Amino acid sequence: MLSLLLSLRFGCTGCGDPIEATLQCESAADQDGGAAVKIACPGCRTRNQVIFTPDGTIHGVTRARTYERIPEMSLN
Repeated sequence: MLSLLLSLRFGCTGCGDPIEATLQCESAADQDGGAAVKIACPGCRTRNQVIFTPDGTIHGVTRARTYERIPEMSLN
């Protein structure tokens, strides 16, 4: 089993403040693929989606989508 401890540094998509997050990643196989994680900003609480690879390279930071319920039409 592969286990990594990564430290990611990026800017918040909401307020622009710097964020540092430490992640522990585990995988059953040695893979070259990337991963995505959602991290909330401690200042403005905006959820950021960070796309990264196991070597610690950040490939993208976007605002995480929030899904809201769609109202149903009334049958009246």
